[in-house]
Amino acid sequence: MNSKYKQDLFYNVKKLPLKDKIDLIETAYKIAYKWWVDELDCSKSFARQEIEMDFETIMKKFNDSAHFVFIHRRVFEDYLEIGFCTMETPIDYYLFLYLNKKHIPMFVKKYNLNIV
Repeated sequence: MNSKYKQDLFYNVKKLPLKDKIDLIETAYKIAYKWWVDELDCSKSFARQEIEMDFETIMKKFNDSAHFVFIHRRVFEDYLEIGFCTMETPIDYYLFLYLNKKHIPMFVKKYNLNIV
């Protein structure tokens, strides 16, 4: 294995209350350098497709059933990825937010996050 290889770091966000998850996502949205929404409609395709959807609309789909992630991506690039997938049928929606890694300590401290 290449000694320069760095694994992604996944943070435990499962115990955060929904209110905190929403606050975290909304804060991240304000400082993200890139964000988008994908749709997975298996009646059309087995691959996610990027779609036009505003932030307020995707956030209306976020609830306790969604799969929420906070990941320090380090394999190919070094950045913070925050997002969720609605985990619903027949159409599943995904929000991706990309942030500069310098923001990680602020979120870790505010929400008491630990690496899994």
